Amino acid sequence: MRSGPTRREWLQAAALGALTVAWGAEAAPRPNMHDYKTYGWLRGFSVVPSWGARIEEAWWLYDGARFREEIAPAPKLGANCIRLWIEFTAWMADPERVTEHFMDAVASIDAAGMKAMPCLFNRWHDARYDYGGCYTEDLYRDFAPKLAYVHALVQPLAADPRVLVWDLCNEPQAFDLGADWARKEYAFLQQVGERVRAAGAQQPITIGTMAGGNIDTFAPLCDVLCGHPYCHTEADLTAAIASLAAQQARHGKPLLVNECIPGCLDDQRRAAVARFTTRRLSEAGFGWMGWALREGKAISTRRDRYDGNGLDQQGFHPFVTRDGQPRGGLEFMTEPQAVRAPWAGAR
Repeated sequence: MRSGPTRREWLQAAALGALTVAWGAEAAPRPNMHDYKTYGWLRGFSVVPSWGARIEEAWWLYDGARFREEIAPAPKLGANCIRLWIEFTAWMADPERVTEHFMDAVASIDAAGMKAMPCLFNRWHDARYDYGGCYTEDLYRDFAPKLAYVHALVQPLAADPRVLVWDLCNEPQAFDLGADWARKEYAFLQQVGERVRAAGAQQPITIGTMAGGNIDTFAPLCDVLCGHPYCHTEADLTAAIASLAAQQARHGKPLLVNECIPGCLDDQRRAAVARFTTRRLSEAGFGWMGWALREGKAISTRRDRYDGNGLDQQGFHPFVTRDGQPRGGLEFMTEPQAVRAPWAGAR
């Protein structure tokens, strides 16, 4: 009796976006907290603390008072959620201390009136000024220490309404499972998801996937699908929304956007893109979370080290300057929202 699909069947199913089970895996239990049919009310930002040039530095040098100061502008810009990046390599140096820092950050986000979306691993890497995370070589190493890290962060928050969604990983790189490293990546995130559930997590699981086959490949591991549409024009965004809606219908799962809006060195041009992106994603029922909240030391959060993911390849992404002020042109983000988060209650 077979324990699961053959490799050929696995690849065929993934290519069609129809894979519903992994080898030998049982159907995952449904979340019973923050399980919504639509996330169109979602508004927020990814947070890279300004003092961290790398993920490790952000947590080793964590300052609770400074963190609270840094996220304070987010609610004023309409945010109801913060995507909180952390990583095994930060935690392993001092598990107890870094876990305390992480719990303080979650508490600070809650005190500011927002939910947390912890992002547990990162697979995006800049070619020049890398922010750190999990590398392809890591996929061939022992997963056990990384899974212990997952349990340590998730178990205390497993039934905590302050956590909206668990994001297993930012931008895994596989668009299909045709290569050995891609199958290793899938197996790794499958085990991460299983450990999140084994820790008792009642919140939904997502993976910060990008677009197209990247979403389809990891859809079986998610309760909520995710896309990262960095569209430069409204026409491009219209096409991206149509593609995301088709994937949502095909997989029968809700979809949210926890990264979007291309950067730019010119404040007004960036604001113009932010205006139509936030409006259209909200109307589509996907919601939005911008990358990234505040100007700082990390690649893409400083003007002299921007990445190529922006207008004219000028990926300078912050919404808030070093002194805590919104960049020019973003005044529209302070306007009252037409749709409020489910936990906010009626007006």
